[in-house]
Amino acid sequence: MSFIKQTSFSVDYAPASVTKWRSSHSGLQLTYINQPSPMVNGYFAVATEIANNSGCPHTLEHLVFMGSKRYPYKGLLDLLGNRLFSSTNAWTSVDQTVYTLTSAGWHGFRSLLPVYLDHLLNPTLTEDACLTEVYHIDGEGKEKGVVFSEMQGIENQNWFVTYLKMQQKLYPAQSGYSSETGGLMSELRTLTNDSIREFHKLMYRPDNLCVIITGSIDEAELLETMEAFDAQLPALSSTPNPRPFVDSPASHIEPLTESQVVKVDFPDKDESMGELLISWIGPPAGDSLINVAVDTAGAYFSDSPISILNKQLVEVENPSATDIDYTTDDYLRTTMSFTFNGVPTEKLDSLDKHIKSILLEHSDPAVFDLAYMKQILKNQRLKFISSTEKSPSLFSNIAISEFIYGNPDGSDLSKWIKDLKEYDVLDNWTADQWCALIRQYFCENHSITILGYPSAKLNREIKAADKQRSREILEEYGPSGLAQLQVRLDEASAKNDTPIPDELITSFAKPDPSKIEFINTNSYLGGTWKNVVDLSKNAYVEDSQLSQRIREEKLEGSAPFMHFEEFKSQFTTINIVMSSTAIRDSRLLSYMSIVEELFTMSVIKDGQYLPYNDVISQLNDDLIEFQVDNGYENQFLELINIKVKFEASKYEQAISWLKCITQNIVFEPSRVKVIVEKLINSLSDKKRNSELMMYSSKFRNIFNDQSLRRAQDPIQTEGFFKSLLEKLYKGEFEPIRRDLEDLTKSLFTLENMKIIVVGNIKDLNHPVKSWQAFVDSYGSGVVPRPFSELPRSYRFKSKLGQACSKQAFLVISPAADSTHFMSHTPMPTDYFDRDQFAIALTSEFLATVEGPFWRGIRGTGLAYGASIRRNMETGLLGFCIYRGSDAKQAWQVAKDIVESYANGKLKVEELAIENAVATMVNELANGVENCWDAASYKIIDNLFKRRGPHYDKHFLQQIKQITPDDVVASLKKYFVPLFSADKSMIFTSIPPEKEEEFTMFFSKQGYEINIERIEVDMQDDDNNSDFSSEDDDSEESEEEEEEEEEEEEKMLLKDENSDLDFGKQHTNGQDHHHQSDAEIRRNNEVLKPMGDNVLKRTSNDI
Repeated sequence: MSFIKQTSFSVDYAPASVTKWRSSHSGLQLTYINQPSPMVNGYFAVATEIANNSGCPHTLEHLVFMGSKRYPYKGLLDLLGNRLFSSTNAWTSVDQTVYTLTSAGWHGFRSLLPVYLDHLLNPTLTEDACLTEVYHIDGEGKEKGVVFSEMQGIENQNWFVTYLKMQQKLYPAQSGYSSETGGLMSELRTLTNDSIREFHKLMYRPDNLCVIITGSIDEAELLETMEAFDAQLPALSSTPNPRPFVDSPASHIEPLTESQVVKVDFPDKDESMGELLISWIGPPAGDSLINVAVDTAGAYFSDSPISILNKQLVEVENPSATDIDYTTDDYLRTTMSFTFNGVPTEKLDSLDKHIKSILLEHSDPAVFDLAYMKQILKNQRLKFISSTEKSPSLFSNIAISEFIYGNPDGSDLSKWIKDLKEYDVLDNWTADQWCALIRQYFCENHSITILGYPSAKLNREIKAADKQRSREILEEYGPSGLAQLQVRLDEASAKNDTPIPDELITSFAKPDPSKIEFINTNSYLGGTWKNVVDLSKNAYVEDSQLSQRIREEKLEGSAPFMHFEEFKSQFTTINIVMSSTAIRDSRLLSYMSIVEELFTMSVIKDGQYLPYNDVISQLNDDLIEFQVDNGYENQFLELINIKVKFEASKYEQAISWLKCITQNIVFEPSRVKVIVEKLINSLSDKKRNSELMMYSSKFRNIFNDQSLRRAQDPIQTEGFFKSLLEKLYKGEFEPIRRDLEDLTKSLFTLENMKIIVVGNIKDLNHPVKSWQAFVDSYGSGVVPRPFSELPRSYRFKSKLGQACSKQAFLVISPAADSTHFMSHTPMPTDYFDRDQFAIALTSEFLATVEGPFWRGIRGTGLAYGASIRRNMETGLLGFCIYRGSDAKQAWQVAKDIVESYANGKLKVEELAIENAVATMVNELANGVENCWDAASYKIIDNLFKRRGPHYDKHFLQQIKQITPDDVVASLKKYFVPLFSADKSMIFTSIPPEKEEEFTMFFSKQGYEINIERIEVDMQDDDNNSDFSSEDDDSEESEEEEEEEEEEEEKMLLKDENSDLDFGKQHTNGQDHHHQSDAEIRRNNEVLKPMGDNVLKRTSNDI
């Protein structure tokens, strides 16, 4: 046996165990994290180091999926994945390239594992694949390529520009840490396939590969599979190969010898708001105690509204920033960074000194707040434990870091995962010890500060340079040269798309879905349920001790509806879900962005006034999460949800806080003014995000004034909040206070509340009776409203939304380099409509990885991704293009594909339908991969959608019966109309240079063109967006920008694909991607004991 066990241990704080082996034959490493789940997740990590911006790591990540020498077929991995209940993905970061395999159950994962690893170690790396995937010029002189298109979409974004400049200043040029591993556009144009091959030879060795697996598997079968694969690999050299970074002198970076403040411009017409990034080189990766301490110090300064930097720079009138993020990059030495977003440009120059003076001040024990630090430490620990219950990525990411930087004997794995002793040690630290740490790493330690300035001039220069390059390409090649380029491209595409023999696909046996071990949670009913919920649509437990205890606990007087969903956990969550229709005066809906800040306001508690900073401090003592937000679990966005999460022992305190928040809020002019100023100052960032502005345009046009989604749109409310701020400065607060109180009184009524308690129910003292004081405060005679009356989004459509015909809304995005696009047509809103099953399967057939859209659009470099989105809540079927380099042509290709299948020119094959069904099985399991997701899915299905228990089985039975003829019928009825002006409407955000092209093209298609220019905040005038029909001959300048404040983006985007029939969203043809560490840091951050660790998949790409 070649795999020698290096370590094996149980995790002290989570239901997981970890084992690691290393092959004595090849050096290949294997880590198994045993954590119960229906999903098996594979992370195949390669440590990748390069000291230039060529993009070799990123391009190689894409080319791996173009076939291996044993399986020389593009897309085989993904087609097999579709068949085997699996999906693939990949990411590239500064120090790693990681390939992922996610499977429903062990059987499909086991079958695909050796095929996938063969692709990593023995890829074909052909010139044809390099041409189409990396960079090429087509017959029209347009620059394309999947990787090039991807980087084109982000290279000029503000976060990318500032982070790249930080890398270049913080690390020497010869260090791999200074490189942009995604590849800059200028470098991708000249990158050769030979360079990529050489990089593969250097880095993709068995001894530089670690296979990390999480989930429930057969360990003996895993070792058997890996032994068989390992036997085919070359033997390990007697001379050890150098480890990337660890054995590279250039990567052993010591802290800086001097501090620098560097200014950098990014393109933007709105020059009012910039950003600041300040970074330090910190402790060695292996020092887990100090890394936890540094992380906790970062949270001390930035984690909440009462954190030190927030208190002084954000939660004040005339703020210096809209928000602050603390992040780390976990390299040989940890890099610590604070990012300040929404900084008024006139404050950028002085902000660095102000920040450092605050840091220095809190390195003094006389000023340092030890009690607050202990609170932060406790919360960091609880959040870390909570994260382990919800995602396998936390442990897998630590395993990746251990593989890259840990001791070769595997001993660091247990040090970094097994326990949380660092928190115990730090809990006993004195103020002197904390202050010494802050001085060492944040004060005396030298830093790089990047001041990111928006520049209208640079924006013009980049656009002019792009036009000039386009002219030069046309002049250089001429008509005959361009024709030759197209011929070469067509030849390469044809070779890449060599058909995969059906017998190769079918030689892999389909797994048995009945062997997937799904997670079960238990439902219990409390409070008033008669006429509120349909018991036939639920599966409540009635014959257990817990059920009896809950049923026997009665509330005196009126009782709300109460649902309990129980599973083993250390935590409990309460959701109070309410209908926005309770707010009768639609004018008040615009205040909801203020109401979402209720947990940051003063209250009357136990008869005493409690200022907002004390409220937050006490909340942090009792809860680990608290928020007011739209929807329930990212769906049903016309609902409002108050959510708190806590240890089960804090149940009564949590309920007490909910009573305070819903009944005893004190609206104060100073606090409301701070919130409104932050909302206004965040607009510049929002307007920079072209995708966000496309969704904004959609929400403002398809929904009416009664819609919460429309009322909370940042462009829709821009004028409202500016007017509000003007009133606040004039001292006219009383009308505002009355409005806020009227809104909360309308919303927070017992009959409007549905109470849903999830997680650890068994350890709750009096699950029902604990609500008595809460209920008593609302009076008697209350009759809860039934779930059937909860609002659905399709009921809030405007006349335009109801018609869904002939309108095309073009948002002009001056800073954009790529296009976002969506078309919509009506679809059923009834979850039992028979057509929805065929719509679901047809969507999967078209948009699956290596399906028609993937090959026709992404594979030809027209866009980074194309997808179909089904949303039965809005009653809209959508076709979406993500980061299009030639979105007009992508639309045309999609139209041709759909019509060709509909009219019979192309045949819908049985095997493709089979694979689409299998893909949906994977999505089902992926949506319920942990107890929290399983509980949410069950609640959504049974309570909100009222589809009844086990609907997933009914759904799968229905789609298995769908024939190719049914798919063709669905294409004709629903998908062909997506590309017909009479039956669809369009929303898109485009660069200015594409305005005329898009206007002419879609006018010819029969659409009425509406141009939207988002006003930039150059002056203090009315900055509402301006719509004009194209024939209005508007003289407005192109004013609108792209970027977002992350939480608002979530609000706008989160429901867009919420009607996948089960659980989480799938990638739908948008994976295998690079993320710069800047993009990584802005998405899905997860705390870990030795520093921040992050999941490298973006919400944008999902």
